[in-house]
Order: sequence, then structure tokens, then C-alpha cells
Amino acid sequence: MELSQTLTDDYVICYRITREAERIKLRLWEPAQPSQRQNNSNKPYLYVANFSFSHRHAAEACLRHHLLVNGAINVPESDFPEEGQVIILPYPTWGIETSPPQFSGDFPQ
Repeated sequence: MELSQTLTDDYVICYRITREAERIKLRLWEPAQPSQRQNNSNKPYLYVANFSFSHRHAAEACLRHHLLVNGAINVPESDFPEEGQVIILPYPTWGIETSPPQFSGDFPQ
């Protein structure tokens, strides 16, 4: 997995894993490139997704799947830092059909 400092030409997915009460929260977002922000909106991201899990391993499985589907390389099975940015390929899933993720645990359907 390659963590990066965001450069203007990098495509990254950012994430944060936190514990709140009895749940593990996973937040994923893809920052908008400067040209995307000027053309589409003033928001600093293309999307933000929030998930809740009862176990950290389920959150990490979801994160790993999301990163792999979006073009990350060398993604670990577990032991992610609590927060990070991961370099992805630009537009990796366009034209590719993928099957839905299969998670054991409590991934939201």
C-alpha cells in the first residue's frame, strides 16, 4: 500500500477509522482535483461514505475491498493506520463489471 502526500496530479482515497461508543466508524472520501472542483461544485471531495461496524476487522475488510476496486495496489489484509491517504489509479473501474463484495460480519447491505 502506498500512502501519499496529496499532489495535484495524484488520485487518492482518504479514510479514517474511529471508535465511537460500541461501534467502529469508517469514513471514506475521494478529494476532488482542482479542475473537478471548478467544473462541478465547490465541494472539496467527489464523494464521502460513512459506515458503521461492530468489529474493526469488518471495517478493514470493507476498506480493503473499496481500495482494491478503486485501483489501489499492495493493500494489506489488516492493520491499517487509523487515518490515511492511498494512491489509486485514475478511473480504474470504468468499463469493468465487478461482483458485489462478500463480507463476513455486519457490512451494511
